[in-house]
Amino acid sequence: MAQSISDAASQDKLTYCARHPERDTGLRCNRCDRYMCVECAVRTPIGYTCRECVRGHEDKFYAGTLTDYGLVGAVGLAGGAATVLLAMLAGGFFIVGLLLAPALGGALAQFALQLTGRRRGRHSGLACAGGVIAGGLLGSLAVLGGVGLFSLLYLGLAASAAYTRFKVSI
Repeated sequence: MAQSISDAASQDKLTYCARHPERDTGLRCNRCDRYMCVECAVRTPIGYTCRECVRGHEDKFYAGTLTDYGLVGAVGLAGGAATVLLAMLAGGFFIVGLLLAPALGGALAQFALQLTGRRRGRHSGLACAGGVIAGGLLGSLAVLGGVGLFSLLYLGLAASAAYTRFKVSI
């Protein structure tokens, strides 16, 4: 009988993760004091923080609007077509295209950032990269009548450079 009372008392002291109620834990978020399991914890320089608090902190830096997404996508669309045209004007030389495409992708992203007042959303990089690919495919179909392997390679390089530019602090 005394053993079952102590078991009941120890079960009252068990705490469970706020997102995973089946996992017992003693770890708390250093911002909101919410209980969290090891999977939910994010290590920060000041201790462990829950994913919700980290996302809330990141939201302060992502101030992009739907208009900004539209502008970024439009810049990517126009720039993707220009990438294919410039690669074609360069004579389709493989080395020139490999050097030109990432530079154009980075320049497009920089222009888009300037156009939006340096505001970016969580998915601005994807909007720009998607615009580059869509514009390049449309430009390639309109000018060349088809899509070549090197056009896809150039577009991939330009899109990855544009995407990366949005992810890197400038």
